[in-house]
Amino acid sequence: MGKTKPKSKPDRNRKSIQDVVEHKICCGCGACPVVCPASCIKFVYGERYNFPRIDAEQCLECGKCLEVCPSAFLLKGTDPGFFDEPAKELYDCYLIHSKDDGIRLDASSGGFITGLILHLMDKGLADGGIVARCEGENPIVAESFIATDKESLLSARASKYAPVSSCAVLAEVLERPGRYVFVGTPCMIEALTKLQELLPKLRERIVLKVGLVCAGMASRLSTKAYIEEEGGVNIADVRRICYRGNGWPGRFRVFGENNKLLMDRPHLGGSLIHVVPRDHYLRCWNCLDHWGRFADIAVSDPWCEEMVKTERKGRSAVMVRTERGEQAVRSAIDSGEMIADSITLQDMLGYNRHLVIDSEHPRHGWMAVYQLLFFGRLKYLIPVLQSLLHRKRIGLITTFEARLNRNYYECEKRIKY
Repeated sequence: MGKTKPKSKPDRNRKSIQDVVEHKICCGCGACPVVCPASCIKFVYGERYNFPRIDAEQCLECGKCLEVCPSAFLLKGTDPGFFDEPAKELYDCYLIHSKDDGIRLDASSGGFITGLILHLMDKGLADGGIVARCEGENPIVAESFIATDKESLLSARASKYAPVSSCAVLAEVLERPGRYVFVGTPCMIEALTKLQELLPKLRERIVLKVGLVCAGMASRLSTKAYIEEEGGVNIADVRRICYRGNGWPGRFRVFGENNKLLMDRPHLGGSLIHVVPRDHYLRCWNCLDHWGRFADIAVSDPWCEEMVKTERKGRSAVMVRTERGEQAVRSAIDSGEMIADSITLQDMLGYNRHLVIDSEHPRHGWMAVYQLLFFGRLKYLIPVLQSLLHRKRIGLITTFEARLNRNYYECEKRIKY
């Protein structure tokens, strides 16, 4: 696979996604090739991350790729310009799970997303879902695809703690009539929402947006290191990776030929430490939306002491953000396909309190460091110094290493277990 080496002095006036790539803030969502009128953007699945590669000679510099990019705001500063949200108390929240243990037990947390898509398909309200799986000859690279039957949907159960580019599949959606549920991280949901503004056909074909509450996307090198160094398994022998499932909180399992189990470790104390938080995209450390504000429904694990002690089958924490989302969830509950208990918004936020970005959150320091080191914007120097004075972790070394890494998306980084 070819290496990508950015110019030493990126052109800040360039009207293409290449500026995002060269400033190392691509999140790998996959939206930019979908909107390119010249078809000059190809998506690369690098050894470390996913990223776009542009044919500069064919580029029209129309700027559409930047219009749909959820990272482009960082080229100008730290304010993403989000719309004002409605009063938070209007959000209905639930602890919810599928009534079908066959679906529930091998999901991440309760089987809500899989069960919801299957319910909508059974009711004739959707024709499938845009999901991802890690299996086949190269399972270390997650495959995003359109699942239109139960078997393929079940193959995509549970979280994927590695680069996923689900927006890339929207090119197929444009050519494939139907109504689909889109499942993705907040940055993918934002990119889809922007694509819908430019490509009205996607408004008709994506009938529901399910956002995964996200703390960041780890590189595939993190998974590879965990499998080879902790599991003692040659990655070439792997045919399927299950990051979660087998009850809750779940287990990290790796399978080889003929479904032979090669590795089995607990999620808590195992992959939750050694895979999930490791080697995130730099863009993830400059994120202000962990809760899927552009989604119809946001879904997370209900992390709390009580659940960890008592829950073994799994339940999803769900925040309903739109009327469309409410209709879908209520339909599943009323049909008996989902078992739900209402919770408060504070309960919902409390399950992942570290992802609630307030004015004191260290994330602002991370973002200031990025602006200072990548763009030399001196107005961020004082916030950086203040954060350092208060001993906040603001990613100074991580951001500086990324700044110097000329092969950032491919490799040039050794992940040690």
